[in-house]
Amino acid sequence: MSWYAIGAIDRALSRTREALLEPFDFWKWVKLAIIIFLLGGVSSYGNSSSYNIGSEDLKNNFPILEPGKMPNLPFGMHDTAFGYIYQVPNLATIVAIIASLILLIFIFSYISNIMEFVFVESLVRNEVKFWSYSRRFLGKGFRLLLVRLAIWLVFLALFGISLLPLIPLIHEVPSDFSLPASLGGILWVVCVIIVLILLALAIESLLSLAIPLAIYRNKGILSAFKLVLGNFRKSWREVAVYWFFRLLLYIGIAVLAIFLFVIVALVLGLAFLIFDVALYFLFSSLLSELLLWLLLLPFIAIELILILGILLFLSVPLSVFLKYHLLSFLEAWYEDAEIPFFDVPVLEPETGVNEPEPTF
Repeated sequence: MSWYAIGAIDRALSRTREALLEPFDFWKWVKLAIIIFLLGGVSSYGNSSSYNIGSEDLKNNFPILEPGKMPNLPFGMHDTAFGYIYQVPNLATIVAIIASLILLIFIFSYISNIMEFVFVESLVRNEVKFWSYSRRFLGKGFRLLLVRLAIWLVFLALFGISLLPLIPLIHEVPSDFSLPASLGGILWVVCVIIVLILLALAIESLLSLAIPLAIYRNKGILSAFKLVLGNFRKSWREVAVYWFFRLLLYIGIAVLAIFLFVIVALVLGLAFLIFDVALYFLFSSLLSELLLWLLLLPFIAIELILILGILLFLSVPLSVFLKYHLLSFLEAWYEDAEIPFFDVPVLEPETGVNEPEPTF
């Protein structure tokens, strides 16, 4: 018996080679690298706190805590036992910071979900139209984001429900500590987390298979997911083998990526280090230490950006191959996928096949 996941490897390799190397298009690689970068998602986190040395005026306005005492922790300014003023942000500031972080995460997640569709369309058509595809899939990307958000909320609720049996154990810990019971509770939590992670990965995999169907069958993401789920019930063994080989591919590609990235980072890093050291000694006798570092810092920043850009550029064929493997598997596993691959001949409407014209 021929498994679809195995046959999809050869098709993914040939499609990756044809899409990226026949012919080689530098700007196509750049656009794909940008899509892959945005597909990975970006997060921004920041926190700040300010410490100011206390003065006599401040000490007159705020009570001095006795050594060893902790200040009350409402929002405001407090003296510490060491003569410093620690200003805790007020509630409005904290709410604004949290809301800004949530908004940023939501925006970048939305962009990432749009890129899911853009990446699929770019590879299927073998033509990268970044802005055109992005505008086309604004609605589908938003609905995919909502579906994923709902799924994670469900998993969060399931995790919370799984912790309910541990509530009596938590109440008994201060008075009657039981090591076996505590270990049992920890084991329960670990098992629940593992089960939920595996279930989440399975659902995410099926959702990834539903994305091309949502595009080429003109379905909503939930309707496409139902189609995938229905086919999964009929041929779940094919999907199980697909998951197994995807795991092997992920491991192999991860090892290859780490090897390539380390080699490239070491070579480029060593070359840039030699350049920076030479530049340092060249100007060390002419400039002060401060001016010298002001001269070097832009070079260092540019070098880091170049290294990251080259590493991202090298990740393009790896990501493209994995996505082509998914699409090629879906093409074989779901007969009515109707994926218009660039390497599949277009059927003529009258005869249904591309037949040469008869000669008389």
